[in-house]
Amino acid sequence: MNLKPFSILMLAATAGCAAASEPEVASVQGSENALTLQECSDQRDMCLRRNPLLGLLTCPLQYDQCALTASNGIPAEVTAAIGDTATCARAALRCRGSAESPADALKCTQTEASCIAGVLDANLPQIVTGTVGCVDDAVGCVNSSESAGDLAACTRTLEECARDQAVSALPPEVRDVVKDVNACVSGLNTCAGDASSPGELTGCAQKEAECVANSLGVTPPPAVGAAVDCAETAVDCTLDATKASDVRECAAALVSCNAKIANPDAALTCEQQWTQCLVRDPFNFAQCGSKFNECRKPVAD
Repeated sequence: MNLKPFSILMLAATAGCAAASEPEVASVQGSENALTLQECSDQRDMCLRRNPLLGLLTCPLQYDQCALTASNGIPAEVTAAIGDTATCARAALRCRGSAESPADALKCTQTEASCIAGVLDANLPQIVTGTVGCVDDAVGCVNSSESAGDLAACTRTLEECARDQAVSALPPEVRDVVKDVNACVSGLNTCAGDASSPGELTGCAQKEAECVANSLGVTPPPAVGAAVDCAETAVDCTLDATKASDVRECAAALVSCNAKIANPDAALTCEQQWTQCLVRDPFNFAQCGSKFNECRKPVAD
């Protein structure tokens, strides 16, 4: 049997297929981040039309390669986040199924919240029972995401929701202060986002320091860089507070920190000690007054 004509025909077909499919491959490689699965399918069909013989082998392979890098146009990081949050949710579902008490269920929520926070790089406060709704919403948000911007929005929403739930579980006198301090932090973020120079950023930080002081009921600090550090410490302290005495300690520490800015080498003045005493215990006026009078007594020679 003479196979020579058949061999020549096969070589020609192979060369023709390679030549015809080259632009297709280049197209895939050049725009794979924008391709959808439908576009991959369209390219496969075009490849088959152009190469009806050997395309039966090469075109499906090309489609498989395209599909690996295109999931309906969704970036890989979003696809990964969807899968990771689903894993967190499934583990939480199993955990709640074996929970025997509300405390056990809360532990499941805490574990799930920490898991999803890790996926979204979210900074969450103390997890309370109400946080479960925030976590469920975050899973739904991630599942509907199509871009990195969508994921970032999910992170912000989760953080805000978790903060609101944590604050709502606090005693009223603590809740109000924490809300005010959170407003100061939000104001700083908005101000910093609108700032267009280092000077404006500094001004934003100093406004936050004044806002935090007012929220804690203490005298605003001088407009210097060190006051910003005092304010940041006070913010962290206040957001960790769970009872009124914690808030008073945060305020007293802020008074002391601000006082050291004005007098770095001196102890607190009598007036500053008076303020600090009342901040710690506003109902102990008599003892604070006694300490103030003792402080004001002239030192005997």
